[in-house]
Amino acid sequence: MSEAAWGLHHAVMNIRTAIVGFGFMGQMHARVCQALPGVELVGIVDTFPGVEGRAVELGFKTAVAPSLSVLLETVDVDVVDICLPTDLHSAVIITAARAGKHIFCEKPLALELADAEEALLEVERKGVALQVGQCIRFWPEYQALERFVKSGQGGKLVSLSLQRRASRPAYSRDNWLHEAKRSKGAALDLHIHDTDYILHLLGRPKAVHSVGHQEKGAWSHLFTQYLFDDIAVTAEGGWDLPAQWGFQMAFQAVFENAAVDFDSLSSPTLHLTLGETKREPLPFEKPQLASAGATGGNISDLGGYYNELAYFYEQLRQNRKPEIATGRQALESLRTVLAEIQSATEGRSISL
Repeated sequence: MSEAAWGLHHAVMNIRTAIVGFGFMGQMHARVCQALPGVELVGIVDTFPGVEGRAVELGFKTAVAPSLSVLLETVDVDVVDICLPTDLHSAVIITAARAGKHIFCEKPLALELADAEEALLEVERKGVALQVGQCIRFWPEYQALERFVKSGQGGKLVSLSLQRRASRPAYSRDNWLHEAKRSKGAALDLHIHDTDYILHLLGRPKAVHSVGHQEKGAWSHLFTQYLFDDIAVTAEGGWDLPAQWGFQMAFQAVFENAAVDFDSLSSPTLHLTLGETKREPLPFEKPQLASAGATGGNISDLGGYYNELAYFYEQLRQNRKPEIATGRQALESLRTVLAEIQSATEGRSISL
């Protein structure tokens, strides 16, 4: 496919999007569509009872279909946004790619490397754009840490520890997140965010060594050491806390002459201790609503979800493929977490 033919397939005022899967994350993406100028939600694919009524409640009057293939027979679509359970991702990516549609797919890319590779080969064969929802690359506090690392202001980064802790999820339809064969547990659904960020910030480690807690055949809490030559890196991720505990994401980054720490449960969330100065809040850029819309002009709670989709659509408008959270990058994150699962299961380090 030529560069001229690669972009949006026709001149449109709005980029026309279909969301496949209208559960918790699909509705989150729909709210972002409301906030983004020039993005129009033209279709929802879902078989769950009451989905049409829920769409109307959120302010959407749009086509609803039981499958992507059925929707594409009657609705003109530029982008397919996949918010399905993980075990369904690869098949829908292939369907969308074969139809010549650009794709945003929630993380993780797939459950298994072979399925991810098959989907990516079809995307690359058809020349469409693909971005994967590794939203921590776009989360404001994590972006602030990346900028601080690159600035060199604190000297060399010597250690990094990340945490992602949550109550057992009760929001997935038919409780699919608790089925090992559909999600592979917290290791692949929750912890992969921090693994992906480590790869984004530092590259591939030489090896991983993991221990954790297993429930119903899946790792519900994982603790991993990532082997690098000159930096100590660890990450913890799990959703086996009590129902009323809530959710926390955090990191502690130690430099030769500074420390940057983040805790989503504190206010302000991000702090810097530089040299001999006192620990102070570290300012960072928060998402700004480009135009008032159905969200009422307040998108602070959308965080990285807004940033990642705003970036994706801007790349399409510029006739460019995304360079952050690409399919190949998501494949490496999947490969690394599967190695972590293997390490915890076999009780040994796994080389990468």
